[in-house]
Amino acid sequence: MIIRNYQDSDFATVIRLWWDSWHSSSGYQHPKAITDWQRRWHQLLPTHKVVVVEQQSQLVAFAALDAQHCVLAQLFVAPNWKHQGIGTRLMQWVSLQCPQGFTLRTAATNQESRVFYENLGLVEVGCDINEFNGREEVQYATHSSFTGWAHEQ
Repeated sequence: MIIRNYQDSDFATVIRLWWDSWHSSSGYQHPKAITDWQRRWHQLLPTHKVVVVEQQSQLVAFAALDAQHCVLAQLFVAPNWKHQGIGTRLMQWVSLQCPQGFTLRTAATNQESRVFYENLGLVEVGCDINEFNGREEVQYATHSSFTGWAHEQ
């Protein structure tokens, strides 16, 4: 598994992975077109650290972190690469970037992600409506004593 910085040449693959992974876990069709997701990605890039994961010469996951505010904006793993420790490795990367702790949001209906974050020790701290898709999302937070890595590989 290789974690590396995002490159412009990753754009099409990241967008497709993001779209496919989101739709595999959300249970409904996103109200925005993929071109809107592309625009959103370009808005995110200047203010976020983005890394991708390569496994067997394939780009299989990515994370986008607003490191200044310690907010994990995006973390997605390709559906057929889930449950192999890739998400956990990305969460470790986030923890190293924000040792004082970080926050994130996920769809309230995304039980798989919610269980993943809770198993890593993140705590639900609130709910809100996502501005991009209009759906309810749950906010999670952690802190410097984050110890969830021991039981996830």
